Amino acid sequence: MSINLATKYSNKIAQAHTHESFLAGKAKAPYDFVGVKSIRIYTLLSQPLNNYDRTNTSNRYGALSELQDSYQEISMTQDKSFRIAIDKGNNNEQMMVKEAGRVMKMQLREQVVPTGDKRALNRWAWGAGKCLEYSASISKSNIISMLLDIEKEFMDTFTPLDDRYVVVKNEHVKLIKTSDEFQYVDGVRENFILKGIIGKIGTLNIIAMPAAWFPTNAEHIAFHSRAVGFPFKIRDTRIVTDSEAVNGAVLLGRFNYDAFVVGGACDDVIVVTTSGNKCADPAVTKSANTTITSTTSGAKIYYTTDGSDPRFSASRIEYSAGINNPTAGTVIKAVAIYESGNKFTSNVTTHVCV
Repeated sequence: MSINLATKYSNKIAQAHTHESFLAGKAKAPYDFVGVKSIRIYTLLSQPLNNYDRTNTSNRYGALSELQDSYQEISMTQDKSFRIAIDKGNNNEQMMVKEAGRVMKMQLREQVVPTGDKRALNRWAWGAGKCLEYSASISKSNIISMLLDIEKEFMDTFTPLDDRYVVVKNEHVKLIKTSDEFQYVDGVRENFILKGIIGKIGTLNIIAMPAAWFPTNAEHIAFHSRAVGFPFKIRDTRIVTDSEAVNGAVLLGRFNYDAFVVGGACDDVIVVTTSGNKCADPAVTKSANTTITSTTSGAKIYYTTDGSDPRFSASRIEYSAGINNPTAGTVIKAVAIYESGNKFTSNVTTHVCV
């Protein structure tokens, strides 16, 4: 016999996972499931304003522009499972279900949550639209300034004030609490006292997580909740009570999920690193055979010629050879990416051909 825990306790399982996870309840980007393993993210694109013409008798509002949007389609690659034997012990279904509940809580806390949160941090860091690079190591004398630099970047891109988060390593909490700025900024100090290791500096909600969960070379990862997603398509658990291989029951679990950054909102995701861990910005050299280069050896260069953002555009092209004689006025946008080399994405270079 098979007892489907997902049917009986699906809300409790989902709530337990969200409660245990540092990140699951904070990623709020809208998306749709497409097919079996894909998700689609739509982004509406704002249109430039016209000048209202009071003297125009037929059209005072200016030219009509069609509402534009863009979308990403991302494959969900994480499909994890477990199979755990529960010894018969107390030979009744009720006790086995209770034992399964305890095992499930343990699996969520010790396996599912760490694995999922690590994946989310990794995808958000490598998908970040901005990388802040510092020559100095993080210390109590500069950590508050670094966090306020993140807030400044969010202000510059008009990131909504609510639901801003920055993830720091647990070991950095002590640096924050012992920094000179912390000691003399009442609001910062009060929030930490009230909220423990999760506090607030300016508009940034601070989340402290184990350093081992961070991707290589990432020190802080900041995001707005609507700029990131952390979808779970399958949270399935059940008990098989008539297994021939076990004198008791077998607890089965499957979790299908992934994480992503919304391309059109990628500037609302920031990764902080130290010098040498960010790709050099591409350089565009215009000629009959226009070239794009980066001094970061091994980095891939992606570019567009339609004005779209090469960090996420569906029309982006991986650079492999010179662009043959682009016409005057062509806008080339290029970016360098080297995830396998543990270097974060460069800034976008924009070049207008003449």
